[in-house]
Amino acid sequence: MNSANASSAHVIVADLHRRITGVSTTIRSLLPLMSERINLAFLGNTPQGDIPNVTLRQAWKICRSPLPEGLPFRIWHARRNNEMFWGLIFKYLLRCKLKLVFTSAAKRRHSWYPRQLIRSMDAIIATSEMAASFVPEAVKVVPHGVDTKRFSFPDDKQALKDELGFRSKYAIGIIGRIRPEKGTDLFVKSLCELLNEHQQFDAYLIGLTTRQFTGFEQELKKIIADAGLGNRFHWLGPVPIEQMPRYQGALDLTVAPARYEGFGMVPLEAMACGNAVVAADTGAYRDMIAEGKSGFIVPTDDLPALRAALEKILVNPELLETFGACGLQRANEQFAAHQEVESILGVYQQVWNSREQHQ
Repeated sequence: MNSANASSAHVIVADLHRRITGVSTTIRSLLPLMSERINLAFLGNTPQGDIPNVTLRQAWKICRSPLPEGLPFRIWHARRNNEMFWGLIFKYLLRCKLKLVFTSAAKRRHSWYPRQLIRSMDAIIATSEMAASFVPEAVKVVPHGVDTKRFSFPDDKQALKDELGFRSKYAIGIIGRIRPEKGTDLFVKSLCELLNEHQQFDAYLIGLTTRQFTGFEQELKKIIADAGLGNRFHWLGPVPIEQMPRYQGALDLTVAPARYEGFGMVPLEAMACGNAVVAADTGAYRDMIAEGKSGFIVPTDDLPALRAALEKILVNPELLETFGACGLQRANEQFAAHQEVESILGVYQQVWNSREQHQ
């Protein structure tokens, strides 16, 4: 861990969402690896180990402090609109010596406001080729990577299941907030049609239900009760980030039926734990999953297709092992976090090597 004083930071990495989101999780998985290579400060709500954790006011003080020797300017790395906004305030209104880097995962045209912000960035990283097509002149496509030291195949999956209270022989899970966008209803409805025929499998739902979607959750619980499956669906609620690898490791099949994702880390984390995966064709899921080898991709918002893909695995449980082994290899060889870090640092260096300096 890099324990350098915040004033010596070369890079400020921002995470200004009030809750821990998928983007937040991605940022936090990269920080320890990045801090081994570069001095940085983390502009976020929760401390990350020995990495200097700063507020907006402290970030402003850093940006106004003398630059480390040989550094022409600091870099501000944003992933959201408000983070781009504050970077622009610091750079132009407060006249800090900064260059702004933005990572875009959106696989659709940005609305008017973020387009204006994005045009003012000094460098843009896209997380996929499709995401790159919706931003001006992305300097590099850098897929997200999974921390394969945290997410890994468990030494004893059955012991882990026992410890976490997973009662079934095979565990099918969905991870994410309980809401329509994540396809929680598709997960529930597809398995309500299958679990009575496959007694070795239970379903586990891991994620927060916000007040807005408590009615949605109750509707799903009624569907489950009407199907007589109240003891086969397990609502585990939100799990702390540090515990997530254990819960992923206890699953055998991870389902990601979201109606929309920008990128989506859950399938990658599942693959790194040796799980089979069934996912909707959104985010970067098609790039991650080897169709018919590490899992299945189905059209978004297509309940019959999701049910059919799940049924193929439930009637052939041996696929869990073969798909899991393939996914584990892909995660380690093609999507490890250290590869993402290497590429991001390469973009930073490219920015520093540019001749233009901001006054």
